[in-house]
This record gives sequence, structure tokens and C-alpha cells, in this order.
Amino acid sequence: MIKRTLAIFFLLPLLMACSQKERGEAGPLSIGVEAGSLAPDFMVKNLRGGMTSLSQYRGKVVLINFWATWCGPCKMEMPSMEALYRSYSRDDFEMLAVSIDTMGEPPVRLFVEDFGFTFPVLMDDQFEVNDRFQVRVVPTSILVDRKGVVVQRFLGAKDWNNKESRSVIEKLVQVKG
Repeated sequence: MIKRTLAIFFLLPLLMACSQKERGEAGPLSIGVEAGSLAPDFMVKNLRGGMTSLSQYRGKVVLINFWATWCGPCKMEMPSMEALYRSYSRDDFEMLAVSIDTMGEPPVRLFVEDFGFTFPVLMDDQFEVNDRFQVRVVPTSILVDRKGVVVQRFLGAKDWNNKESRSVIEKLVQVKG
């Protein structure tokens, strides 16, 4: 009896979702890290001494970048990220650089200051955000639209100044509300 009750408890939502799809109804977005899912929210410390959450940027296009000071490809990618960051208004676009360095803030702060990066840098030394977004490679970037939906995942370093990269972001920035 218990097994049957548990099976119904776990299968009922799946059956309901399938029947909604068959009728052409769109249910609420599931939270996840794949394109089309609502990006999971988080709250972590930033280098400015405060706390940052993804949800505080709802209404903006957000590029979340997972990186580390010891990562060569991350170092190559970051100057183009800074150029991208400076090319858009904070009303439309935000970038969150999530450091997975485990040695604390000092090396991350020194790295950011040495290169003159101005985008927000978040500290994820316990890998909470990293794990929530299922990041297995650095750098990894996740593009989130104004509604908080994951649009695309980018594995490895990317030139954020090239035409292809800019056009993906430009299309999202142009969509208001």
C-alpha cells in the first residue's frame, strides 16, 4: 500500500505535465540550468562586501560567468567580458563573474584590481552556485533573459567582442519587458 501511494505521489505531477503538453497548455517553467528553464536563484557574497542574488537582476539580461584566477582560458576571456560589460547600460545588461577560487578573497581581489575589471565579482568558494548551475568546466557562461530564463550555456573561453557573441546578447537586450 505504501509503495502504491508513493508511486502515485511521484508519478501524478509527471502525468499532469504530460497531459498539459498534449492539450497545448504551458505549465509553469521548471527551475533548471538547461535552455528554457528558469535559472535557479542564489545569494552569495560579492567583492564589494555585500550579498548578491540573481533575482535582484530580474528585468535585465544577465551573463553569469564561472571562473577562477588559476584558469588560463578564464584570463584570456575576461578582457572581452569587460568590453562587453562596458558597452551596455546597467538598465539592460548585467554580468556576474562567479569566482570558484578556494583561497578566499585576497587573490581574487588582487586579480580583479590588476586587470581593472569593473563588473561584479561574486565569491563561491563553497561551490554552492557552481553546483546549482551544474558547472563542470571553467570558464562556463550562462546567459539569462530578462524573465530569468536560461537562454544558452557556453562552455570554455569565448570572445565576447566578436559579432556572433554580441548579436546573441543584442537580440536579448532589445526585447523589453
